[in-house]
Amino acid sequence: MPEEKITPPGTPEAPPAISLPFASHIKNLREKLSGVQENKKMGADLLFMTTYLASLAISDATRPEIFSYAANRPEYISSKYIAKVDMFVKKWNYSYSESMMIVAGRTQNDILRSMLNRYANAIDSGIPDENFLTNELSTVRNVYRNQLEQGMSMLQKWGDAYIAMLLSGTVIAVIIMISVVIYAPTDLQSSFDMSYAVILAISVFGIVLMYTSVPDDPKSHGLPDRMSKEQGTIHAMERIVVPLTVAIVVILAVLGVSAGLIFIFTGILIAPLGIIGFIDDQNITLRDNDFSVFIKSLGAVMGGQGTTAVYALGSIDRKSLSVLEPMVNSVYSKLNLGLDEKQCWDKFVGESGSNLIYKYLNIYRDTVALGGPPEPIGKLISSSMLEQTLLREKKDMLARGFIVLLVPMHIAMTGIFVVLYQILLVLTGSVSSMMTQFQQMPSASGGQSAGASLGSAFGGGMSLFTKFPAAAMQTYVVITLTVLTLSNIIAARIVSGGDRYMYYFYAAIFCTLTGLVLLVAPMVVGLFFSAQALANIGGGLNGTGT
Repeated sequence: MPEEKITPPGTPEAPPAISLPFASHIKNLREKLSGVQENKKMGADLLFMTTYLASLAISDATRPEIFSYAANRPEYISSKYIAKVDMFVKKWNYSYSESMMIVAGRTQNDILRSMLNRYANAIDSGIPDENFLTNELSTVRNVYRNQLEQGMSMLQKWGDAYIAMLLSGTVIAVIIMISVVIYAPTDLQSSFDMSYAVILAISVFGIVLMYTSVPDDPKSHGLPDRMSKEQGTIHAMERIVVPLTVAIVVILAVLGVSAGLIFIFTGILIAPLGIIGFIDDQNITLRDNDFSVFIKSLGAVMGGQGTTAVYALGSIDRKSLSVLEPMVNSVYSKLNLGLDEKQCWDKFVGESGSNLIYKYLNIYRDTVALGGPPEPIGKLISSSMLEQTLLREKKDMLARGFIVLLVPMHIAMTGIFVVLYQILLVLTGSVSSMMTQFQQMPSASGGQSAGASLGSAFGGGMSLFTKFPAAAMQTYVVITLTVLTLSNIIAARIVSGGDRYMYYFYAAIFCTLTGLVLLVAPMVVGLFFSAQALANIGGGLNGTGT
């Protein structure tokens, strides 16, 4: 029996463990967010994993080898669930069917739970792993295709709804601006805060809806030590460009430079990162399209001729690979020199920058190294990748339509807002000048000034335009445009997908457009609403009055 620990008298009690306020709520929120992200990525991830399992089964790997290899692939989200199945079997002596049912019961994702239960039932029924996994791969492809098409349908609807809601938020901001001019409330900030809250709520609501409906399709592999030439350039440049941009924006804001110039400078400074990122994004798409043909040809030559990868690379038609040809030639020359095969292929994966190439090439190399037949494995991997690339083309076409609609709508929303502000600014300035002239005019009866007579005639309505809070309204316009710009940047990135550097691309576009609207709108308003013309009207009334 353990000896009881006695605290000497007079010893102060240990302070209770300090817990952060709302720590449990924050933890629950993080778990929910991670669950949402996992469910969003599980469709494509399960296609990778099932392709890997089917390739292992074709390689005549035993069931323990299949689960052991799959459990040791950290790039797959579902590998941690396969690792739990493997642990229950090896450490707790459960059967594979029992282990998969236990893990399925604790899994939140419906697709993965269904797959594990089907696999467990197949094992109990005595179906060979190769037969089940080959058929299951076809099922997973159909489920993934259906999930992606449903997501694209939802995206099309929510994309239109997002633009409509954001336009409604802009209308609300315009109404508040006009209300401030008409009613001149004493507490302006509360009116502005209400407008900020409405626009921010609309933006967040629309972005969250689109994020949950857009199918996840990470294009870049995100490896820290290997990357494409464009990705390496971005990582090197952003360490300088991003802090420099933030510093310049802060300095210009402190110096009182106009918001339009600040937005334009931001867009110009970030534009190089965005352009390089866009080029890399397009190159990854083209490389993925070529890779499905390449891996199928490589497997066919290796299987048909019974040769190794280096001799197969010399036999395939590399000229048919319009984008991958230089990279395949580089691998072939290195392997021909007798360099390490793993390092050569790892360099190929890194320079491609592609997530699909990273996942599927590792599947091919692992299963062929186990002694699997290259030709059927190459066909299996090629068909899975072709499925994803074709669906990506549909999604990209839908995303381009959304961006093409979002850009002019952004110009329209910001343009309406800024033009109305400039009209009110010119109108109130002109009215103030006219009222000053009328105040100096003697009345024909000599008892009251002309300005007072005019104010009495209009019931004091003209004096409303002399109380326009120009400085506070300018701050309101800039903050509202900033919220709209940030919202559209995030929405465009969510819909189009790609790596995080696509934020730079859309930030350059929308910041530049916002800045141009802020600079061009006063010129356009000046062409139609001239303060001098209104002052001349006041001069004409002055001549008539005397």
